[in-house]
Amino acid sequence: MLQTLAIPRGQVAIAAGHAGPDATKLFLKAERGQTDYGICSTTFLELAFRTDAYTIAVDFNPDGSWSYVTETSLLVRGTDTPFIHRDRNTLKKVAEPTINPLAQALRAK
Repeated sequence: MLQTLAIPRGQVAIAAGHAGPDATKLFLKAERGQTDYGICSTTFLELAFRTDAYTIAVDFNPDGSWSYVTETSLLVRGTDTPFIHRDRNTLKKVAEPTINPLAQALRAK
């Protein structure tokens, strides 16, 4: 499986992982320097805010929700220790999807 991220300030990451068809957990990663599943940045970001690694772990919960934790490791110019940014959330379905107006109009024809 793949996750692609494009950041308008000039960075692209392709994170990859493997999971079986009945998996309830996913883990994907991208690392700086890889040419297949990696991270590519503009010169400015590479020099000032170098992203070294990105991971995402996803859990599909029994109640139908799903949770994720992302971790990004970046080196800020002038520091010796990587800054680790973590983001986590749980998403819950609140309603059935509504078909967009164009699809509704096409369906009615």
